[in-house]
Amino acid sequence: MLDGLERILAWYLSDVRPFFPGTAPLFCDARGRALKPETVRDRLARLLDLEGRSGNDRFTPHDLRRACATHHYEQGMDLVTVQQLLGHRHIAATMAYVRPSMAFVEDAWRHATLTAITGLAG
Repeated sequence: MLDGLERILAWYLSDVRPFFPGTAPLFCDARGRALKPETVRDRLARLLDLEGRSGNDRFTPHDLRRACATHHYEQGMDLVTVQQLLGHRHIAATMAYVRPSMAFVEDAWRHATLTAITGLAG
């Protein structure tokens, strides 16, 4: 469902967003007000229903937020920056969002182990 997301966002920014020049929200309703979270959640659920997505293939805007946080962390963004990006007050909340893949964890472990061994070997 997220294939071609760049094209969709480019279309939105060039062809739709200009209809709301005096509004601050990036994504707004027909009246130019910020979309409510439940509106986004409900519309996404409806689209997933239309596609016939089953339980494991379904996701929510919150899942996308977690995926974004994890992606940024795995690409090297430090946890405090991810915290700022998400607007969390406490780092513990951000830590609950970031769910690195097992491959990422294993690679980090290998790198740390190699660094320790190299340091000990002198």
